[in-house]
Amino acid sequence: MKYIQRYWKIVVSVVFAIAVAVFWALPAVSLLSYHEQYQLFLFTADYFRERLAVPGGLADYIAEFITQWNYIFVVGALLLALLFFVFQRLTWRIAKGEEAADVWYPLSFVPTILMLAYMCDANVMPSFLVALVLVQLLMLLWQKVACGANSVVRVAFIVVVLPLSYWLLGPVMLVLAAYIFIYVLANKSRRLSPWIAIGTAIYAVATVLVVAQFRPEPLYRLFGGLNYYRFPAYIPWPQVAMMTLVAVFPFLLRLLPAAKAKIAIPIQIISVVAGGCALVFFSFRTIANEIIDYDYLVRMHAWGKIIEKAEKKQPTTPLEVSCVNFALSQKGQLCDRLFEFYQNGGEGLFPTFTRDMLSPISTGEIFYTLGMVNDAERYFFEAQQAIPNFRRSGRLCQQIISCEIINGNYSVARKLLHELSHSLFYSRWADERLAMLGNEKKINADPVYGRLRKFRVSKDYLFSDTEMDQMLGLVYTHCYQNRNAYEYLMAYELVQRDMTKFMEYYPIGRFAGYTDHIPYAIQQALVFDWTQRHGSFDGMPYSIEPQWQQLMVQFIQAYMSNREDPVLSTPPLSNTFWNYMLINKRKAKGTKKESKEVY
Repeated sequence: MKYIQRYWKIVVSVVFAIAVAVFWALPAVSLLSYHEQYQLFLFTADYFRERLAVPGGLADYIAEFITQWNYIFVVGALLLALLFFVFQRLTWRIAKGEEAADVWYPLSFVPTILMLAYMCDANVMPSFLVALVLVQLLMLLWQKVACGANSVVRVAFIVVVLPLSYWLLGPVMLVLAAYIFIYVLANKSRRLSPWIAIGTAIYAVATVLVVAQFRPEPLYRLFGGLNYYRFPAYIPWPQVAMMTLVAVFPFLLRLLPAAKAKIAIPIQIISVVAGGCALVFFSFRTIANEIIDYDYLVRMHAWGKIIEKAEKKQPTTPLEVSCVNFALSQKGQLCDRLFEFYQNGGEGLFPTFTRDMLSPISTGEIFYTLGMVNDAERYFFEAQQAIPNFRRSGRLCQQIISCEIINGNYSVARKLLHELSHSLFYSRWADERLAMLGNEKKINADPVYGRLRKFRVSKDYLFSDTEMDQMLGLVYTHCYQNRNAYEYLMAYELVQRDMTKFMEYYPIGRFAGYTDHIPYAIQQALVFDWTQRHGSFDGMPYSIEPQWQQLMVQFIQAYMSNREDPVLSTPPLSNTFWNYMLINKRKAKGTKKESKEVY
């Protein structure tokens, strides 16, 4: 019993940390990948100086050092869980210094859970959490200085630490200043002059104003943080709320009266766990995170998991649909299972180009796999340039380098590889590619580079994302071994509902090497075209399986008798080209308009 009374608090904290690690390692692993892929931590003096040249630079540097470990997702999850563990323990240590009763220990998890929910927004930078943890250490240090030192030392602490913490940690310095302000006014018994509180507030604001004279950023960003959020021009209100809560929370716990532990502790634990789980769940389940998860699965080439995910919940946005179609293509199922999943026109194969950091990546991956290397490189480059906080990307650098190697631009590739060699997890890959440069035999023997060199069109052509069928036709006729290009071409005409072009391009499929069967979606389209011009299947020159002829008859009968017949909206008739061609037109238009708002 004594053992439980003595160690129950640390046990609860460890259990919480384990739960946080599991959260980041399993459902939220895509967020770890998202953070890692939008930075490139380099072990160079220039990189260190570049970070420390801006307010909050030390917090950024530490956070980016930790974030690079997200490349090994289990390690990244453990390190992030450790940060949350320290954050919670420091929250309690500070509250304990304010004479909070042990019975209220479970409430010390509230700021940490709120921070976890806030970080379910993938654009909240880990540097904000790191900065809060470091400023909490300074708050603890102030408690010791305020209790055990004279007035001169207290003033010296404020004069030295506030500007130093602002430059190293950023505007979380205001949390420390607010805490000192409240501490002085709330602890009059310790004979602290109220002038210290007033002076601290004035000095903290003056520090930021002085720095503003030498920095190009607008004043609101210097007060809100340069790198606490991925979009620097935006200061989210939850960030301000978290900073305020960290400053005042110890004093709120102090105000709570004593209570019976046997009753209060279980009630708190149940309330915190239930409320925390609900808050994190609803904060995490967003459309943005669904899109990020698809991008993560594409990065990991987890084609089976993408298809399983789509089978459980139909994708709706162009990026999600394109990832599902990409996975089907990589599994050799694109034109077999195309209409088993939601389609929204050509955008479901190649989303409209937007100047953001996410959507061009998966589209670039599709172009890259199809052999459209130059177009892929352009998309990768645009995605990297669109990173709002101006960081580099290890993932995108890899892809750009691969494109340069395939195209034979070795001088550009060598320059980028030398930069990549200063990273932790990309250095081995960079060294291997450096050894390949100039060795045509080795590059051509590479299973990826050699294949894409065969697929790529070496002649110049004008790329048009509004005429993707012509682009795909050009790629396929350049190398008939590129069956994926043919299937994308056929799928493009089908989802565009362009039967004229479909029938024009269909004959070149004789070079694709189909031996077992014509893909099902193509068979459905051929049957559809035939029935538009003939009253029976007699004389049909295509190798159509009997099941599609029978289903076509069922579809025509149901469609002609009642277009609202439930049989048309249930498998197998709902999973056909005919259903998409005749029934789902209106739905596709509505979703296309809605999905653009996501980007």
